[in-house]
Amino acid sequence: MYKRITAGIIGSLLFLICSLPVHALPQMSYTLDPMYGYRMPIPLTYTVEKVILDVGEPGLNKPSDLFIDEKGLLYIADTDNNRIVKLDGEGKVLGIFGKEQGVELSRPSGIYVDSLGHMFVADTGSGRIIHLSPEGAFIEEFVKPKSSLLSEDLDFSPDKVIMDRRGYLYALNKNDYSGFMMIDAMNQFRGYIGANRVPFDWTKLIIRLLATPEQREQLNNAVPQQNSNITLDSKGFIYTPTVLIDADQIKKFNAMGENIYKKAFFGESSIDSGTLEVPYFVDMAIDQFGVVNALDAMSRKIYQYDQEGNLLAVFGGQGDVKGRFEYPTSIVIDKDGKIYVLDRDRNNIQIFQPTRFAELVHQASQLHFNGRYQEAMVPWKEVLKIDENYPLAHRGVAKALMKEEKWKEAMREFKLGNDQEGYSLAFAEYRHDIMREYLGWLILAAVLIIVAIYFIIKFMIRITNTVIRRYGY
Repeated sequence: MYKRITAGIIGSLLFLICSLPVHALPQMSYTLDPMYGYRMPIPLTYTVEKVILDVGEPGLNKPSDLFIDEKGLLYIADTDNNRIVKLDGEGKVLGIFGKEQGVELSRPSGIYVDSLGHMFVADTGSGRIIHLSPEGAFIEEFVKPKSSLLSEDLDFSPDKVIMDRRGYLYALNKNDYSGFMMIDAMNQFRGYIGANRVPFDWTKLIIRLLATPEQREQLNNAVPQQNSNITLDSKGFIYTPTVLIDADQIKKFNAMGENIYKKAFFGESSIDSGTLEVPYFVDMAIDQFGVVNALDAMSRKIYQYDQEGNLLAVFGGQGDVKGRFEYPTSIVIDKDGKIYVLDRDRNNIQIFQPTRFAELVHQASQLHFNGRYQEAMVPWKEVLKIDENYPLAHRGVAKALMKEEKWKEAMREFKLGNDQEGYSLAFAEYRHDIMREYLGWLILAAVLIIVAIYFIIKFMIRITNTVIRRYGY
């Protein structure tokens, strides 16, 4: 009888859960445990402030790229409508550029806007980069540069484009595995940066030794993984995500074109959907605190990292409700920390507002990265008041305590932050402190023990000699 009642209650609960509307899915954020990698729920980091859907007739049609300029104005590469759409930060249409201005665009996939409002469009279908005035008028075009360093059969199909402070264009060319193509203002080729390499593999070496000539030829045709996008931060550093690799999915290049991020794994490999999913980052945005927002089209999530590559938060996911995405293709961030995500399949832009928790984490991580550990302790402690289990906050507090030479307290915080290396360093300093504090007493005690042993031995020898003399042994 009781089993039937229990089964009935469980069945009713399951029916109610399955009957809940889709919009009842809660928004959530999490991070990964630094040591073991399991998911740790954290307070909500972003809320959806607004969804930009209406841009007039026709609506967006498979847009590929989103750009935000210094004034907070948005520019959309509306790919299948063959146009560029300009919006204000609230989604009001300020201009539509393309055929109406006498510029025939063909599947534009990338957009970059300079400080004067000039637009540079990666017009993939026509194989050129088109320079438009702030009013959308045609100024010039950049086609495949003529250079002996470029193969004659190389197809120039620019997919993304940015411009550095020197006025050089960096084009991400489809099916070009040499890196980003640099082009100057005179349409001259200036080289490549950001090229990936085919990693060394022992198994392939063994296969090559045993393979037939035809199989060796196939191995020789192996190509490196390609970068999927290119982003420029306010300091002039170039960032790029690379897809379908086991590590270094996110790179940051210095002026020499060298990746200055330490070798690491970014994102997650999961089986949430029933099959193995690996990270597939398609775009990145860097805010004023240096926080890196990486958009994963596979999981439909946003991964936030600090400048040391530490994971701060993860949010988003797949779905047709606010806060989730069908197929996100581009991400930008404004000066107030609001995140804008372009969804190709839903043809909309979602605007995310950071919570107080996220603002504190970003502020603390910036101070921490700049070496201002004591100042960072204040926001880190505020973070711990909201979430006492947030691992990076414990690590941040621990480093501040290390600067204050409070080794024992630092050891406790490193332990709470699951930082074995930090704990070992704090323990070593604590042990040295103990040794320095008590070294004099230890030496004195050792000397006294040696002296005592000396006199005891001397006394025992005297006693022994006396006994021998007295009894004639």
